[in-house]
Amino acid sequence: MRKNKRQEEDEKVDRWMVSYADFVTLLFAFFVVMYALSTLNESKYKILAESVSKAFKAQRTESVIPELMRQDAGPLFADAFTKTFTGDFRKIHHALEGLEKAGIVSLNVERRGVVISMADKFVFDSGKADIRSDAEAVLDEVGKALKDMPNQIKVEGHTDNVPINTPQFPSNWELSSARALNILKYLVAKHDINPVKVSATGYSEFRPVAPNDNPVDRAQNRRVDVVVLNESAVGE
Repeated sequence: MRKNKRQEEDEKVDRWMVSYADFVTLLFAFFVVMYALSTLNESKYKILAESVSKAFKAQRTESVIPELMRQDAGPLFADAFTKTFTGDFRKIHHALEGLEKAGIVSLNVERRGVVISMADKFVFDSGKADIRSDAEAVLDEVGKALKDMPNQIKVEGHTDNVPINTPQFPSNWELSSARALNILKYLVAKHDINPVKVSATGYSEFRPVAPNDNPVDRAQNRRVDVVVLNESAVGE
């Protein structure tokens, strides 16, 4: 009986070790899968960035989808790309192609969506937030491109780092915010864009796209961006 009892105890220990080994194996497999997924997502993102860059340079987006599909990016990712970039970007690009060629607006694709950027000199007088009458034609083209889009739209005002201190604008915060708000109000009033889906923000000098150490670069920072947000970027 003592021998049988010792044998049962040995068997219990063996069963515990087998269970422990199974647990460790599963845990290892879990981390391997998680690492593989994260690497795959990064690869997809690189494919997206490269494809969009080629679309901009070639001024056409029709070739982007086949290239993306050849990269085996997966149906869900390809579907999201199709809706966001070949839909939104192509429509906006075609509508504003003339303004882009003239250097009045620039179009960029970011993770959050399509960005329509306008230098302040085409819309406002220096240190002012009132839309110039000769700038209304530019905003009308932008409004037409955005009118029927279901996306949320964010208007962002930016300045350079040169201080302003006037009774109307004590700082660049007020100036950048007023400019963004006036463009938002114009788009809503003149082009019947749903006010529920638009917002305005002033970033002052704190989101530059170029150094603020020379006149040419400071001019790039004085801008208003109209951002057509992806669904996943709403709230950012």
